Amino acid sequence: MTTEHIELWHQRARPTPDDAAFRVQLGCHIEEICELFDAVDFDTADGTLCKAALHVLATGLKKGTIQATITDRKELLDSLADQVVTAIGVGYCAGMKTSQAIAEVDRSNWSKFDSDGQPIFDVNGKVKKGPHYFKPDLSAFV
Repeated sequence: MTTEHIELWHQRARPTPDDAAFRVQLGCHIEEICELFDAVDFDTADGTLCKAALHVLATGLKKGTIQATITDRKELLDSLADQVVTAIGVGYCAGMKTSQAIAEVDRSNWSKFDSDGQPIFDVNGKVKKGPHYFKPDLSAFV
């Protein structure tokens, strides 16, 4: 499984991405960071405070009540690439099989599409789980 396969999923979901698609996807990305905060205990209250702020940001982006404008495309791309690399490193350092887990999540994401292979969107423009959706089974990779 390659990152190109994940990109293909996004191309299928949004053949002509626009500012709204960017905003929703950014909200989804931040929502995943919130899930990281749910899965890790920090020894400071600042972790809870950060999570609350990120949740508000993610929700606002997905609903369209918060807008986002790219100010430096090169730095954004550098940050995104670094996040992928460091995320794999976190999984590795935690003794997890990150590459296999990514492949399983990718397989699950494809199951969100309808019977004709088309995405189904919620009211905010986020791809939602279709009738053939199955949750990724990550138990073998932890």
